[in-house]
Amino acid sequence: AYKLFQVLPEAHRLREHLTYYTSGVHLAGVNRTQAVWTQEQMRDFGLTDVNIVEYFPYLNYPREQRVAIVEPEPLLFDADLREPIVDEDSTSHLQRDIPPAFHGFSASGNVTGRLVYANYGRPQDFARLRALGVNMTDTIVLVRYGQVFRGLKVREAQEHGAVGVLIYSDPADDGAARGAVYPDGPWRPPGSVQRGSVQFLSDYPGDPLTPGVPAHRDAERLAREDVTNLPKIPSIPLSYTNALPLLRALSGHGPSALQAGSDWEGAGAHSDAGADPGVTYSVGPSEARVNLVNRMEGRITPIWNVVARIEGWAEPDRAVIVGNHRDAWVFGAADPGSGSAVLLETARSLGILLRAGWRPRRTIYLCSWDAEEYGLIGSTEWVEDHLAWLQREAVAYINVDNVVMGHHFVAFASPSLNPLIYQVTKDVALGGTSGSVYDQWVNDAPKKHQAETESAVGGADPIINADNDPPARHLPPVVHPLGSGSDFTAFLQHAGIAAMDFSFVGYGGTYHSAYDSRHWMEKFVDPHYHYHRAATGVLGGIALQLADASLLPLNLTTYADALKGYLAAVTFHDQVRRFTDKSGANCEKAVAQVAAVSDETDLELSKKKKKDKKKHDAEKKLAQCLRRRHQFNDQLGFFEQQFIAVAGIPSRPWYKHLVFAPGLNTGYASQPLPVLTESVE
Repeated sequence: AYKLFQVLPEAHRLREHLTYYTSGVHLAGVNRTQAVWTQEQMRDFGLTDVNIVEYFPYLNYPREQRVAIVEPEPLLFDADLREPIVDEDSTSHLQRDIPPAFHGFSASGNVTGRLVYANYGRPQDFARLRALGVNMTDTIVLVRYGQVFRGLKVREAQEHGAVGVLIYSDPADDGAARGAVYPDGPWRPPGSVQRGSVQFLSDYPGDPLTPGVPAHRDAERLAREDVTNLPKIPSIPLSYTNALPLLRALSGHGPSALQAGSDWEGAGAHSDAGADPGVTYSVGPSEARVNLVNRMEGRITPIWNVVARIEGWAEPDRAVIVGNHRDAWVFGAADPGSGSAVLLETARSLGILLRAGWRPRRTIYLCSWDAEEYGLIGSTEWVEDHLAWLQREAVAYINVDNVVMGHHFVAFASPSLNPLIYQVTKDVALGGTSGSVYDQWVNDAPKKHQAETESAVGGADPIINADNDPPARHLPPVVHPLGSGSDFTAFLQHAGIAAMDFSFVGYGGTYHSAYDSRHWMEKFVDPHYHYHRAATGVLGGIALQLADASLLPLNLTTYADALKGYLAAVTFHDQVRRFTDKSGANCEKAVAQVAAVSDETDLELSKKKKKDKKKHDAEKKLAQCLRRRHQFNDQLGFFEQQFIAVAGIPSRPWYKHLVFAPGLNTGYASQPLPVLTESVE
């Protein structure tokens, strides 16, 4: 089945799937039709057990937005908060359907204040402003996208006394400074807006009103004012075009960007691609006063997950789960349409195998999540709803999201999955090239990641470069640790299920904008759907290996080596070092014991029956081997749960994994050994 699957995905089918998913706006909670269509498609493909699972989280939607300079009179300005039509992109003409620039979960408010520029809005940026004597109380803070999750920018501004936040896209980060902008190139044009959620993701994801429990219709809910992971001040995203008058209004007021730091200047100050003579990135406060109006309508509203189940023939009570979210801020060709198309083509290809008589050894679930963009809500509520069952039966979760947004393969995973990722990517051909996904991955791997690989992957076999004489030994490409930002979060960090996510990256210039369209995808990223097809091969290949292998292809030695690297990467105080040295040694010892059991079991299963054995002895031996294999598979499949602390991480108890969590002050990036790292920080 594994080899046959690789020839089944078809480019024209993937294009058909993507065409449907990008044909209209599909915000979370407002497009049940798309959920029903996804369900019907899976049933047409031969998957008979496909259901829509409904939850009732709190979401909010924009009703009125305004950003304006209201004084002094020479600087008066009203932002349009819309993205211009691109003539050649048909979906950009659907202006009535395209939502205005807004942040999911932003607070409502009508505030006016002087402007302060805070660079990327990181904790160190606000610390620098304090050191420069900048008073942020009652100001509106202007920050640019990048470096940390947008919600944490709002949190920092709120904690420093600001009354509102404006987040804009600077050409230095994903626009003209990177290359030609859309529609002439793949990068963000100056009129483009990055929407997104401002939930404090590193506190907890999912429905803000029901942390830790599923958001059923009759669930007990927190009052909005008691929620800890939502902002209390309003925020709005801006295009660079709309941010320019604000940046000009700051020029000459307060410390300069150069006084603040070497990375505080954006493209407006020094790049020919985005330079503006009136922009100096002064930090303020400005003389100008800015009015920010953000009226949001919040409500408890249904969302719809689509869940397909293919029952296993030998181990139906062990599950491999594959997921992708379906909702988008606008049209979502890359995010998440590419992943949705790949998930659907995986379902179609598995349907062909089913009709040919194949059944998976273990049960496979294919899940299309809703409301990921607001805060991983569909997947989180499903995990919270089925937590006990998942911890009894689920052996792995495979996630795809914006799986095609460039040409460079990247992977994030529990370390036990690393060897499987290497194996499958070697087996999947990459159309338009003469090699495999793995070949492209190795050739593209940045040299700066080689040291990371050594600590994270540890004992993985080196690659021999036969073109060099004498042969040069190279480390395999990096598989990064998982942080957050997509639907693997609840599976790994709340339930303790081995998880992974992968994608082809390179062009983030239309991320969360109206220009993340099929036209953009086919013009600049994947005109022949080679990368979509390769992504389907990787997704289905990994799922089939996990579902069909008699011994689960999870490697605990790789996990042990990764743990050593994480421990070595943290600089500890003396008293913390004494503790971690002991616990680290115990952990390595435990993993070594499991690895020894692995070797013993593998040897036992490979023994042939001896001819001089009696039949009943052979049957008895076989039964013992099968029991042993089942026990070993459970040790492998449930190993990740050994790192789950029921009480959770002290600073944020929803997150329960002691090895992996999102960075407390970054949101997306992984923070290995979070309790130890936070105690040091």
